[in-house]
Amino acid sequence: MKQGTFESRIFIRSTVEKTLSLARAYERHHNFHPLIVKVDVEPNPPVGVLKRYFITDQLQWGPFRFKIKYRADILSVSKNDFRTEAYQSPGTTVLNHTTVTPTDDGVTLGETITLRAPSLLFGYAFQQAKQAHAEMLKRLKDWLEAQ
Repeated sequence: MKQGTFESRIFIRSTVEKTLSLARAYERHHNFHPLIVKVDVEPNPPVGVLKRYFITDQLQWGPFRFKIKYRADILSVSKNDFRTEAYQSPGTTVLNHTTVTPTDDGVTLGETITLRAPSLLFGYAFQQAKQAHAEMLKRLKDWLEAQ
C-alpha cells in the first residue's frame, strides 16, 4: 500500500453557506466532477454516517475506457467544513477534508485529500484524483459565480 496527500485551493466570489452547500451535495457532483457519470443516494446510511452515496466514475487508461463504482460517505459537517471517506475495492481509500473560509469579497474553497491504494494502482489513482479535483473546483467556482 502507498499513501499520498494533496491540497487544492480556489477563490470564489460566493458565500460560505452557498459554497459549502454545493460542495457537499454529492448528488449533484456529476455536473462538476469530470469523472463522475452517476450518483446514487443510499436512503438508510449506517450509524455514524451522515450521508452515503454510490458513485460511478468513467476512467481511461491508455486506450481502455472503464467504469468503477465506489462508496462515498459524509462523516461530519460543521459551519465551515465537512469530512468524507470514499472506498473502492481493492483497498483504495480517499479521505477528503473540505473547508470554506470567508475572505473580504468571497471565500476560499479548499480540499485536503489523502489517498491510499495498492502500490500498483497508486500512481494512476493519485494522478486521476488530483486532476479531477482541480477541475471540479474550477467548475464549482464557475457555477457559483454565475449565480
